[in-house]
Amino acid sequence: MSPPLDDAAVPTAAQLLRHATREAHDAVEQVPLMRELGAARLDVDAYRQVLRRYHAILAGWEQALHGWLATLAAQGWAYRWRQPALAADLRALQADEPPRVPLPAVPATAAARWGMLYVVEGSQLGGRLIARGLRAQRPALAGALRYFELGDADPGAWRRFQERLEHALGGAAARDEAIAGARAMFAHFHFHLAAECAP
Repeated sequence: MSPPLDDAAVPTAAQLLRHATREAHDAVEQVPLMRELGAARLDVDAYRQVLRRYHAILAGWEQALHGWLATLAAQGWAYRWRQPALAADLRALQADEPPRVPLPAVPATAAARWGMLYVVEGSQLGGRLIARGLRAQRPALAGALRYFELGDADPGAWRRFQERLEHALGGAAARDEAIAGARAMFAHFHFHLAAECAP
Protein backbone atom coordinates (compact mmCIF):
# COMPACT_ATOMS: atom_id res chain seq x y z
CA MET A 1 0.00 0.00 0.00
CA SER A 2 1.39 3.40 -0.99
CA PRO A 3 2.02 5.91 1.78
CA PRO A 4 -0.40 8.82 1.89
CA LEU A 5 0.60 11.84 -0.13
CA ASP A 6 1.72 14.82 1.87
CA ASP A 7 1.04 18.41 0.82
CA ALA A 8 4.45 18.65 -0.89
CA ALA A 9 3.47 15.81 -3.26
CA VAL A 10 0.30 17.50 -4.48
CA PRO A 11 1.03 19.37 -7.73
CA THR A 12 0.35 23.06 -7.92
CA ALA A 13 -2.03 24.38 -10.55
CA ALA A 14 0.91 25.53 -12.68
CA GLN A 15 2.63 22.13 -12.39
CA LEU A 16 -0.58 20.35 -13.33
CA LEU A 17 -1.07 22.60 -16.37
CA ARG A 18 2.55 22.18 -17.45
CA HIS A 19 2.27 18.38 -17.29
CA ALA A 20 -1.13 18.26 -19.00
CA THR A 21 -0.06 20.50 -21.88
CA ARG A 22 3.50 19.28 -22.44
CA GLU A 23 2.74 17.64 -25.79
CA ALA A 24 0.76 20.64 -27.02
CA HIS A 25 3.56 22.99 -25.96
CA ASP A 26 6.19 20.85 -27.68
CA ALA A 27 4.10 20.81 -30.87
CA VAL A 28 4.13 24.61 -30.99
CA GLU A 29 7.90 24.71 -30.48
CA GLN A 30 8.37 22.25 -33.36
CA VAL A 31 6.58 24.48 -35.88
CA PRO A 32 9.32 25.35 -38.44
CA LEU A 33 8.79 29.09 -38.04
CA MET A 34 9.16 28.75 -34.27
CA ARG A 35 12.32 26.65 -34.56
CA GLU A 36 13.86 29.33 -36.75
CA LEU A 37 12.77 32.02 -34.30
CA GLY A 38 14.24 30.18 -31.33
CA ALA A 39 17.55 29.72 -33.15
CA ALA A 40 17.60 33.39 -34.25
CA ARG A 41 17.89 32.32 -37.90
CA LEU A 42 15.08 34.53 -39.22
CA ASP A 43 15.56 37.26 -41.79
CA VAL A 44 13.49 40.42 -41.63
CA ASP A 45 10.69 39.09 -43.84
CA ALA A 46 10.30 35.92 -41.78
CA TYR A 47 10.33 37.92 -38.55
CA ARG A 48 7.57 40.16 -39.91
CA GLN A 49 5.57 37.01 -40.54
CA VAL A 50 6.10 35.84 -36.96
CA LEU A 51 4.96 39.17 -35.56
CA ARG A 52 1.92 39.29 -37.82
CA ARG A 53 0.85 35.83 -36.69
CA TYR A 54 1.35 36.64 -33.01
CA HIS A 55 -0.57 39.87 -33.49
CA ALA A 56 -3.47 38.12 -35.22
CA ILE A 57 -3.72 35.58 -32.38
CA LEU A 58 -3.19 37.82 -29.38
CA ALA A 59 -5.01 40.93 -30.56
CA GLY A 60 -8.03 38.78 -31.36
CA TRP A 61 -7.82 37.04 -27.98
CA GLU A 62 -7.44 40.34 -26.10
CA GLN A 63 -10.35 41.86 -27.98
CA ALA A 64 -12.62 38.90 -27.22
CA LEU A 65 -11.70 38.76 -23.52
CA HIS A 66 -11.07 42.46 -22.95
CA GLY A 67 -13.70 42.80 -20.25
CA TRP A 68 -12.44 39.81 -18.27
CA LEU A 69 -8.77 40.73 -18.65
CA ALA A 70 -9.54 44.24 -17.40
CA THR A 71 -10.97 42.80 -14.16
CA LEU A 72 -7.80 40.89 -13.27
CA ALA A 73 -6.08 43.80 -11.56
CA ALA A 74 -8.82 43.76 -8.91
CA GLN A 75 -8.21 40.01 -8.54
CA GLY A 76 -4.50 40.45 -7.90
CA TRP A 77 -3.04 40.17 -11.41
CA ALA A 78 -2.34 43.14 -13.71
CA TYR A 79 -2.47 41.84 -17.27
CA ARG A 80 0.03 43.43 -19.66
CA TRP A 81 -1.63 44.04 -23.04
CA ARG A 82 0.34 42.48 -25.89
CA GLN A 83 -1.30 44.17 -28.86
CA PRO A 84 0.35 47.60 -28.40
CA ALA A 85 3.85 46.09 -28.28
CA LEU A 86 3.18 43.91 -31.31
CA ALA A 87 1.71 46.84 -33.24
CA ALA A 88 4.78 48.96 -32.43
CA ASP A 89 7.11 46.17 -33.58
CA LEU A 90 5.21 45.84 -36.84
CA ARG A 91 5.41 49.60 -37.42
CA ALA A 92 9.16 49.46 -36.80
CA LEU A 93 9.41 46.91 -39.62
CA GLN A 94 7.00 48.88 -41.85
CA ALA A 95 4.42 46.10 -41.72
CA ASP A 96 0.65 46.40 -41.48
CA GLU A 97 -1.36 44.83 -38.68
CA PRO A 98 -3.12 41.66 -39.90
CA PRO A 99 -6.79 40.80 -39.36
CA ARG A 100 -7.48 39.43 -35.89
CA VAL A 101 -8.45 35.79 -35.65
CA PRO A 102 -11.41 34.66 -33.52
CA LEU A 103 -11.07 33.24 -30.04
CA PRO A 104 -10.67 29.43 -29.92
CA ALA A 105 -13.73 27.53 -28.79
CA VAL A 106 -13.43 26.90 -25.04
CA PRO A 107 -15.91 26.68 -22.15
CA ALA A 108 -17.03 30.17 -21.15
CA THR A 109 -15.74 29.85 -17.60
CA ALA A 110 -13.23 31.87 -15.63
CA ALA A 111 -11.16 28.73 -15.03
CA ALA A 112 -10.85 28.02 -18.77
CA ARG A 113 -9.79 31.63 -19.29
CA TRP A 114 -7.13 31.26 -16.61
CA GLY A 115 -5.86 28.23 -18.52
CA MET A 116 -5.60 30.29 -21.70
CA LEU A 117 -3.88 33.06 -19.74
CA TYR A 118 -1.37 30.50 -18.42
CA VAL A 119 -0.26 29.92 -22.03
CA VAL A 120 -0.01 33.63 -22.82
CA GLU A 121 1.87 34.52 -19.64
CA GLY A 122 4.16 31.50 -19.91
CA SER A 123 5.19 32.50 -23.42
CA GLN A 124 6.91 35.55 -21.96
CA LEU A 125 9.58 33.31 -20.41
CA GLY A 126 10.60 32.01 -23.80
CA GLY A 127 10.16 35.48 -25.28
CA ARG A 128 12.95 36.88 -23.15
CA LEU A 129 15.36 34.20 -24.48
CA ILE A 130 14.19 34.81 -28.04
CA ALA A 131 14.80 38.55 -27.69
CA ARG A 132 18.33 38.02 -26.40
CA GLY A 133 19.16 35.71 -29.28
CA LEU A 134 17.73 38.04 -31.90
CA ARG A 135 19.43 41.09 -30.39
CA ALA A 136 22.79 39.29 -30.46
CA GLN A 137 22.51 37.56 -33.83
CA ARG A 138 20.08 39.75 -35.80
CA PRO A 139 20.92 43.38 -34.92
CA ALA A 140 18.70 44.58 -37.78
CA LEU A 141 15.71 43.45 -35.68
CA ALA A 142 16.76 45.22 -32.48
CA GLY A 143 14.21 47.99 -32.98
CA ALA A 144 11.32 45.51 -33.16
CA LEU A 145 11.67 43.47 -29.97
CA ARG A 146 9.10 45.18 -27.74
CA TYR A 147 6.80 42.18 -27.61
CA PHE A 148 9.45 39.59 -26.84
CA GLU A 149 11.07 41.85 -24.25
CA LEU A 150 7.86 42.56 -22.32
CA GLY A 151 8.97 40.17 -19.58
CA ASP A 152 12.23 42.03 -18.96
CA ALA A 153 10.45 44.80 -17.07
CA ASP A 154 9.34 42.43 -14.30
CA PRO A 155 11.42 39.23 -14.01
CA GLY A 156 9.42 38.07 -10.97
CA ALA A 157 6.07 38.23 -12.75
CA TRP A 158 5.89 34.52 -13.61
CA ARG A 159 6.34 33.47 -9.97
CA ARG A 160 3.58 35.84 -8.87
CA PHE A 161 1.33 34.68 -11.69
CA GLN A 162 1.68 31.07 -10.55
CA GLU A 163 0.66 32.11 -7.03
CA ARG A 164 -2.41 33.89 -8.42
CA LEU A 165 -3.22 30.88 -10.61
CA GLU A 166 -3.17 28.64 -7.54
CA HIS A 167 -5.71 30.89 -5.87
CA ALA A 168 -7.95 31.05 -8.95
CA LEU A 169 -8.00 27.28 -9.57
CA GLY A 170 -8.92 25.93 -6.18
CA GLY A 171 -10.85 22.78 -7.07
CA ALA A 172 -10.52 19.76 -9.34
CA ALA A 173 -13.31 20.94 -11.67
CA ALA A 174 -11.69 24.35 -12.10
CA ARG A 175 -8.34 22.74 -12.86
CA ASP A 176 -9.92 20.46 -15.48
CA GLU A 177 -11.50 23.50 -17.13
CA ALA A 178 -8.17 25.33 -17.03
CA ILE A 179 -6.45 22.38 -18.71
CA ALA A 180 -9.08 22.47 -21.48
CA GLY A 181 -8.52 26.21 -21.92
CA ALA A 182 -4.73 25.86 -22.01
CA ARG A 183 -4.84 23.01 -24.52
CA ALA A 184 -7.21 25.01 -26.72
CA MET A 185 -4.88 28.00 -26.60
CA PHE A 186 -1.81 25.95 -27.50
CA ALA A 187 -3.76 24.42 -30.39
CA HIS A 188 -4.80 27.92 -31.46
CA PHE A 189 -1.16 29.05 -31.53
CA HIS A 190 -0.12 25.91 -33.38
CA PHE A 191 -2.78 26.25 -36.06
CA HIS A 192 -1.96 29.86 -36.89
CA LEU A 193 1.83 29.65 -36.51
CA ALA A 194 2.00 26.54 -38.69
CA ALA A 195 -0.25 27.93 -41.44
CA GLU A 196 1.34 28.10 -44.88
CA CYS A 197 0.38 31.74 -45.34
CA ALA A 198 0.36 34.53 -42.80
CA PRO A 199 -3.15 35.54 -41.72
